[in-house]
Amino acid sequence: MNRKPPWENKSGIQILRLYSTEDHPNWQEDVNKSDLHPGWPRIVLLDLSAEEFEEFQKDPFAFDQKYGLFPEQPMRWMSHCAKPPVGEGIPKPDKRARWILVVNHSKPSVVSCCACPQDPEQ
Repeated sequence: MNRKPPWENKSGIQILRLYSTEDHPNWQEDVNKSDLHPGWPRIVLLDLSAEEFEEFQKDPFAFDQKYGLFPEQPMRWMSHCAKPPVGEGIPKPDKRARWILVVNHSKPSVVSCCACPQDPEQ
């Protein structure tokens, strides 16, 4: 079975919520969301273009508000977003690469993030 995850695109970006709240009780397709932690932590996956990722990096708090990543409780503090290192023997991401972000929002509105570029040819 080759199922695609139920990504949202209501706000103009691709969001996959890995939590359940009153505002976001179910995915659009039947999946085992009930097996996930209800409420906290609130984890979202983002599939962003290079331009959207740059916007996120500039001001994650404004990005959160603009796209409603966590409408129930906006972010108040966020760690540096971890990305693959740049250096000798490590290729720089393609400028056309899409970025997959994992954003982990804890109850006191402390957020951590990691990002990884995806090959634009795939």
